[in-house]
Amino acid sequence: MQPQHLKFHVAALQFLNDINGCGRLAAACFPPEPRGARLRIVLQALDGSIAGASHQEIAIALFGRRRVEEDWSHPGSHLRDQVRRAIQRGRYLMGGGYRQFLM
Repeated sequence: MQPQHLKFHVAALQFLNDINGCGRLAAACFPPEPRGARLRIVLQALDGSIAGASHQEIAIALFGRRRVEEDWSHPGSHLRDQVRRAIQRGRYLMGGGYRQFLM
């Protein structure tokens, strides 16, 4: 067993102990994923891209029409870049990168 995987084995034993003791898992067994908000954006952007939506349409769905109208043509293109990177990250995860994410 590799040392970096030991924490997962300990957590699994704790989960089994909870189930054995009270018949269910404690809420503490499911802490919020710190990257959850970012992953939500990535997956929604990927879904939009696969469905054939334009980057601007995806941005509207993610951030709202008002923000897109204000920021889409900004010279720095930060909003456009954020949408493009989210789609790119989603495609990476879909292509097998999710395996590294899970470790």
